[in-house]
Amino acid sequence: MTSCNFTETMTLNEDGSGKMSVFFDGSDLMAMGGEKLAESDSTSIDSIIDFKDFIEEKRDSINALSPEDREKIMRLERFKMHIIMDPVSQKMTFDMFTDFDDVSDANDILEGFDQLDTFMGNGGEEEEEDDNAPELPVSNDEKVSVKYSFKKGVFKRDAYVENAEKYKKQTDSLESMAMFFGSSKYKLQYTFPRKIKATNREEATFSADGKTVYYEVGFMDYLKDPNVLDIEVELEN
Repeated sequence: MTSCNFTETMTLNEDGSGKMSVFFDGSDLMAMGGEKLAESDSTSIDSIIDFKDFIEEKRDSINALSPEDREKIMRLERFKMHIIMDPVSQKMTFDMFTDFDDVSDANDILEGFDQLDTFMGNGGEEEEEDDNAPELPVSNDEKVSVKYSFKKGVFKRDAYVENAEKYKKQTDSLESMAMFFGSSKYKLQYTFPRKIKATNREEATFSADGKTVYYEVGFMDYLKDPNVLDIEVELEN
């Protein structure tokens, strides 16, 4: 089985500001096609995409998109992504990150993975597809969205899909992915300004100082039911 893991890391301050990162390690996925990629014209990539700069650079192309697609891209202005793809060392990582004044500003962070083809391509312009390029094991037809909130000492992560029926049909076809990603995990690591009093996830573990919570589920379980990563954390007064 292939192990391709997501790790969602957040550090939250008392005033609700903080920083967040969603890190994807797909090196095993790269290794599956490593020889073909190494023999092809694919070059190594180690770069940071500042979505704000990209949007400004590709503004004309983005303006030509549909209002819905344009809005999705514009919501990513506050994010950056560090991309490493090296066919020789067979390393592939994507790190989407941002600083925020309010945790709700991080609500669109997973949208960046859905828009990777746009930001690595020509901003809406057609380009020739690379048959050797690895694909992320995420779904774009009916994506998962997440809302984060921090009020009165209570933090919540709440996943949802806009069209549950469509999403179910989409996930019914995921069994073929199980042989590749059966051992993959989606991990949460959240650090708070005070000690944690309680959480609704019995399987969660905590740091020695009681301020960081760790929680993980199988990646396939997450794809089938995004709510398995919903979590509520109550802090001590």
